Amino acid sequence: MKAAVLIAPFDIRIEEVDKPKIGSKEVLVRPMATAICGTDVHMYNGSLKVKLPLIMGHETAGDVVEVGKDVRRVKVGDRVVIYPIIFCGACHICNMGRVYLCPNGGLMGREVDGAYAEYVSVSEHLLYELPENVSYKEGAIVELLWTVFHGHTRIKISPGDSVAVLGLGASGLLHVALAKISGADPVIAISRSEWKLNLAKKFGADTIICAREFDPVQGVLEATDGLGADVVVESVGATQTFLQSMKLVKPGGTILQFGICTQPINNYNAYPIYFKEINIIGTRAMSPSEFEPMIKLVASKRIDVKPLITHEFPIEKIKDGLELVDKRPGEVLRAIITY
Repeated sequence: MKAAVLIAPFDIRIEEVDKPKIGSKEVLVRPMATAICGTDVHMYNGSLKVKLPLIMGHETAGDVVEVGKDVRRVKVGDRVVIYPIIFCGACHICNMGRVYLCPNGGLMGREVDGAYAEYVSVSEHLLYELPENVSYKEGAIVELLWTVFHGHTRIKISPGDSVAVLGLGASGLLHVALAKISGADPVIAISRSEWKLNLAKKFGADTIICAREFDPVQGVLEATDGLGADVVVESVGATQTFLQSMKLVKPGGTILQFGICTQPINNYNAYPIYFKEINIIGTRAMSPSEFEPMIKLVASKRIDVKPLITHEFPIEKIKDGLELVDKRPGEVLRAIITY
């Protein structure tokens, strides 16, 4: 079969590789659309070290083309979304129901070969039905919404709460949409990008703040009668915006740290956490149990993910897609690989 194989950093090639063989409880899926994730880009540029060669890709939707003899949940011809997190199902963390934190697990397309290929083998329990009225391309965005939805299950947004979203990449825009559906008012969107701010309005933002022109702290205070936001979603993953979020949140409020911040914070002063009694909540990946309510939001069109698809590339041009996201990320929300 044809696959995009990462040989070394910045060296990805379309090669002929063996078609995966499936076990009795496994399924062969033909990917139809796969989104380029930040994790893929970090592996591509070498900032995330992985065992090479590797077939990346994990945000995918496709068709079931073959099933093992003991498979019962799906059948040939089913349209599916893949839950890409690998977990043992037997450890203390898995038994708590938090399989996405399994210390023995991993990620499809990182620890094992993924979906940038004609076929991928997947355990039956990792597949979820993609409704007929949701396209494969929309299905490829579902995992991102899934992680955003999981973040919102970790906090509480009540009708009338003020919510500020720092950073308006694809995930930030989905945070805006979910906050609005939860009844937040106002929803405040903050970005340095004018076109993303304009898009945030379509996703439900009541107030937009261009961080290049206005002080976000002052803007949030003005929008919340001087109190600060009940909830701040940090969706950038930078030390500066993490520290800024503590200024944006009101006393007794909550910060959802959604952005992945890998840098140490020098001269960090934790005093505001004490003085304002701030709740800082971490979030990672998503739970299988959250798929059904999340996919209903897409199928019912309460959340339209299509505007997040800003670029498409055939798999033969995957290097162009990875280069775009790596070198000019501000131009992209989500790039989709098609087959």
